Amino acid sequence: MAVSNDFKNWKNYLECKFSDEALYQIIDNTDVLSDGVYRVNSKTNETLIDFIYPNQDWTTLDDIQFYSDSAQAWSGELLGGNNPKAGLFNQENLDAVEHLLETPIKYGWINQEFYLGKRLFKSVAYINENGSKGEKIFTEYNTGLAGVMLLPFTLLINLLLHLGWIGKKSMIVVDPIEKTRRQF
Repeated sequence: MAVSNDFKNWKNYLECKFSDEALYQIIDNTDVLSDGVYRVNSKTNETLIDFIYPNQDWTTLDDIQFYSDSAQAWSGELLGGNNPKAGLFNQENLDAVEHLLETPIKYGWINQEFYLGKRLFKSVAYINENGSKGEKIFTEYNTGLAGVMLLPFTLLINLLLHLGWIGKKSMIVVDPIEKTRRQF
């Protein structure tokens, strides 16, 4: 799915991509050193998409992340060292970013949250495949350093949660920004 590369840089692409003021509000804090985020707020749901720390001429981005205030999970670091390479503005990365933005914009995602008592233990985000869990986007454990140091216990708790023997789990569906769905 090649995107036309008639764009000069990431900012030019983002301004075009998110130009529909009925769907998006843009907050550009890239000139604030303590922030450095170009944020896209959805006007149709609680989805936020952050484009983090572009360089001065917008030819690189450090990261892209999306999340929703209605769910505990987030997308993880989609650009920063993971994909695409170094956030350079080129055709390969433009296509990759276009593809990853399909999740918050066209598909939405499903967030499965696992709790021990009232405390979130783990959240897992999946692409929404018409109401079913599709490809896993990101898993986040809310255990901190103790969870790493006590890894065998963390793995045991994780297994018991998945089996439903302890704790509780909930499922949250985050609708896509554009309410139209892809057809299978």
